[in-house]
Amino acid sequence: MSVQTAAMSVADDRGGPSPGIQTVYSEAVVAKADAVLKDAGLRRSGKALQSTEAAELSRLLSGITRSRRELRLEQKNLLDTQTKLATIEAEISKLNRQDGELNLQLARVAGLDVSSNNRLVALINATRTQISELRKQRTAQQNVVRAARSQVNQSEEKYAESVFQARKRITDLTQAITEDLQDPKVQIAIDVMHANFDVPKEVDAMSILRAIDNRLRDFEKEVFRETIPLDVGSNGSLFTMVSVNQQAIRMVIDSGATLITLPADAAAKLHVTVPDDAPVVPLVLANGGKINGRRVVLETVRVGQFEAKDVEAVVLEPIAANAEPLLGLSFLDRYKFELDSSAKTLGLLRIDESDAKSP
Repeated sequence: MSVQTAAMSVADDRGGPSPGIQTVYSEAVVAKADAVLKDAGLRRSGKALQSTEAAELSRLLSGITRSRRELRLEQKNLLDTQTKLATIEAEISKLNRQDGELNLQLARVAGLDVSSNNRLVALINATRTQISELRKQRTAQQNVVRAARSQVNQSEEKYAESVFQARKRITDLTQAITEDLQDPKVQIAIDVMHANFDVPKEVDAMSILRAIDNRLRDFEKEVFRETIPLDVGSNGSLFTMVSVNQQAIRMVIDSGATLITLPADAAAKLHVTVPDDAPVVPLVLANGGKINGRRVVLETVRVGQFEAKDVEAVVLEPIAANAEPLLGLSFLDRYKFELDSSAKTLGLLRIDESDAKSP
């Protein structure tokens, strides 16, 4: 006997509901209503309807919570490795300044005071030995940072994909429930549940899935993804506008370049200062030529809505006047990126790391 037949039978047995009195259906009718709701992927819980997939979706979101916890640990580890690298860099800069001061003192006493001369030479040698050792430590720590960043990028991609897939499941389920709620049999089953258990008569898919949807939205707030259209140069290079220290510049996207590369004139326009003690970086140009550059740190670099701070770059010697500014891995590797040459787009993905920065 269908829910509709059962409901009509009960109404007939009672002679129809009296004015002001709500019909209460028999256990048999309730059982039929339960069966209809189950076929539609629904069930009653107290005074509300739930999706029968709610438990599985809840477990899925709990898994995402665990993944987020693990990702936070990896993000914190990356921040710790970057802090250690910054400490080494600061110590090298300090010793470079000290070396310069000692050399000035040496110049003042040269030929005048042998004892002071020898003492300063010894201090200079000791300082340069320290600098040499710290540079080795810096190289090793840079490798540690790269490995930690690579791990974070992989984990962020996996985490984001799990969030995207969860949203797809909820979207598909929302559509299925919406269609099922339009079934007259399901509507009668809801009427039965309303009469016997005070379940709301007016329900929709969003109200049924609201709790799960709200949980997922908390995860989605942390996932940032952007696809940036690129311009094509006459030689086939892909360009985009980049903000460096709040100044706009057009750059070639070059995933083969380790660092952001700036010609000297472009660096000057961007107000990028090259310190006297900036390390020299030997480079090989696209045409096979060799040139030196000076390593600097850019305060901010932004592409689209993605902004990174303290980004390493290299400023080329003035003789490389025709070189194009390159957006290299020192920015791109901050995120999970995908350069699609056929679609002419740059995809960037990051997961909010504010929790990882908290003490």
